[in-house]
Amino acid sequence: MKVVMYHYVRPFDESMPYFKALNIEDFKKQLDFFEEKYGFVSKKDFIESLNSKKACNGVILTFDDGFKDHYEFVFPELVKRGLWGIFYIPTKPLSTEKLLDVHSTHVLLGKFGGRVIYNSLKEIINKGVLSHKHINEFNSLTYSKQDNDNQTKMVKRILNYFIDYKYRGDVVTKLMKIYFPNSLKLHRNFYMTKDEINKMYKSGMIIGSHSVTHPVMSKLKFKDQQKEILNSFDELSFAIDNKLKTFCYPYGGFHTFTNETLQILKKSN
Repeated sequence: MKVVMYHYVRPFDESMPYFKALNIEDFKKQLDFFEEKYGFVSKKDFIESLNSKKACNGVILTFDDGFKDHYEFVFPELVKRGLWGIFYIPTKPLSTEKLLDVHSTHVLLGKFGGRVIYNSLKEIINKGVLSHKHINEFNSLTYSKQDNDNQTKMVKRILNYFIDYKYRGDVVTKLMKIYFPNSLKLHRNFYMTKDEINKMYKSGMIIGSHSVTHPVMSKLKFKDQQKEILNSFDELSFAIDNKLKTFCYPYGGFHTFTNETLQILKKSN
């Protein structure tokens, strides 16, 4: 069984020259390749493999972050091919009109590049806002396989990993006010709505939780991890089958969650 995870899948946008996304036409070519090389796991076989704890052959597709891309471009292509996927949704965007900090970072870097944003970030922050508990671990384990220039990598590490969450929101808000003063417009076309998620669920897609605010779970205290997990499942209850509750760790990697995370998930079935 091979699990292939996607984020942004969209046509190229000239106004966002540095934005990292997979072009929808290339996505279609990848689906052709997977079909020819491995085949896809049926939803029925996938569920049976969970119950039997025996992996089956083929590819499973997953999609993180609840982007509008997934409804507009991915979902129609999957339906056309008779395929299904697992869509992991961070739930805060369902009830607020603000980009999550992680996605604000993507947009800032996507439009202006690492050098510009890194220079602005240096002017805004000081060492006092950084959390040093995991800094060596995060420095060695994050973004090592991504093709980023050093400044882009540092922006992502600082804003996604190093900064204390008490300060990150204010820092990202300051950057957005500088570079995207009308950021409210970005939100309206960035995430799927509840109706769109529900339509995909009723069409056979699996909906899973990706937390509430997309944090690095290993940076959070037990109670905060609990809120991120339990509240996200509550918010998505309209589109989750309780017999098939699934959670995807924001950012991924063994450095992003703890044994406490696993305890909470186990208790949540």
